[in-house]
Amino acid sequence: MKKLFVIGMAALLLVAFTVPAMAKVKIGGIIFTDFYYLDRDAENAAFRGVSDGVTSYGVTGIQVPNISRLYGRWTNEDNVGMYIEFGIGQDGGNLNQSVADNAGSVRVRHAYGWWDVNPMFTIMAGQSTTPFSPLNPSQLLGTRSGTANIIGLGYGDFYSGRFVQVRGTFKFGKIGRLEIALVDPNGTGSSGLSVYDVSPFYPAGASYHANNTTIPRVDVSVPLYLGPVHLYPGFMWQNRSVDGAANAVTGQHVDDNFTTWCATIGAKMGFGPFGFAGEFNYGENWANSRATLGASAPALLAAATLKPDNDINNAEVYSFWVDFSYKLGPVTPHFIYGQMKTKNQFLGDDLEAKSSMVGISVPIDLAKGFRVRPELMWYDDGDIDVDNQASQDLGKYAIYGVQFQITF
Repeated sequence: MKKLFVIGMAALLLVAFTVPAMAKVKIGGIIFTDFYYLDRDAENAAFRGVSDGVTSYGVTGIQVPNISRLYGRWTNEDNVGMYIEFGIGQDGGNLNQSVADNAGSVRVRHAYGWWDVNPMFTIMAGQSTTPFSPLNPSQLLGTRSGTANIIGLGYGDFYSGRFVQVRGTFKFGKIGRLEIALVDPNGTGSSGLSVYDVSPFYPAGASYHANNTTIPRVDVSVPLYLGPVHLYPGFMWQNRSVDGAANAVTGQHVDDNFTTWCATIGAKMGFGPFGFAGEFNYGENWANSRATLGASAPALLAAATLKPDNDINNAEVYSFWVDFSYKLGPVTPHFIYGQMKTKNQFLGDDLEAKSSMVGISVPIDLAKGFRVRPELMWYDDGDIDVDNQASQDLGKYAIYGVQFQITF
C-alpha cells in the first residue's frame, strides 16, 4: 500500500504540473488526531473480550485514524473531472495495537471520474460513497477504539459505504435530482454474519459453496431541496443466492435465494443558528450486502440466518439518529442520539438486540485550518434476548476526549 500511495501522489503532482491552462487542479488534506479515554463497564468489557466480566476497563489512547486523508481533484474545459483520495493513519484495530501496527497504513478511499454531459445529466464511474443514506451525525471521536466509533456506526447510522459503482444523476433544476447507482454486489458488510459462512448461528451440517449474483446492487436516492429544508428519500436493493449442500441431519437443501433491502428517509435543515439533521433506515439482511454497519450487537446479527428446516430467515433491522446543533460563532455544539435494533432467529428461537448512543460533540474553529472537537459520548450495547433463554447484558461504555483537526 505504501508503494501505491507513492505512485498515486506522484500521479497527482504530475497532473498538477502538466495539465493545460484551462484545467483546474486542487490538492488538499486533513489530519485527525484522537485523544480520548475509553471506559467500559464490567459487562461490556467481557462482551468485547478485554476483561473477565468482573472488572471494568479504562484506557487512554492517542491515535491518528485513517479518516485522515490526502486528496486531489482535477477538472477540464469539457466538464470532465477526476477525484482521488487516500486514507492515511491507523487502519483497523484498537487501542492495544503495537506502534508498528498503527504506523504507515494507506488505502484508497475514493477513485472516480465524471462527465457533466449537460446541465441536466452527469455520469460517474469509480469508487466512492453511494447516493443512498447520505447523511451522518456529527460524531467523530474513537474510530479505532475497537468498536468503530465514527458517525454513530452500529448505534443509529447506516453508512452505505465507498464502493465501485456506475452512477447516473438526473437534475431537476434547483429543487432536486434523481441518482441511480449500480454498485459492485460482491462481499458482505463490515460487520455481521455471511449467509454462506458456517457459524454458531447455523444448524450443524449446513455448508455453502458459492455466492451468486446476476444483477448489481441498486442504490436510488432522490434529494429534494425545499428552501432551508433538504430531504433525502432513498432505496437500496440486492438479490443473492448460494449453492448449498443438503443439511447432514435433515437431508433438506438450503433455500438459496435471499434479498437485502433498505428504505431510508433523511432530513437536514437550518433556521438561523439552529440546525437539525436526522435519518431513519429500515430493511432486511443489511450485513449480506456491502455496507459499514459498525460493531454493535445489532450490526453483528444483521445477516440472514437458517431456520432448522434450512429455510432462510430474514434479519429485520432498523436504525435512526438525530443531531441538533446551535452555532455560536466559531463554536457549534451538537446533541446526538441514535438507536439500532435487529430481530433475527437463533436455531429457531426469536432473537432481538438493540443498541443506542447519546452525547455531545462540539467542533471549535480556533484558527484557519485548525479545529478542536471536544466530545462526550455514551454507548449502550443493550441486551441480547433469545426465546427460552436468559437475556445477556452486554453492558455500556463511554468515550470522553478531544479530536484535533488540521486542514489544508
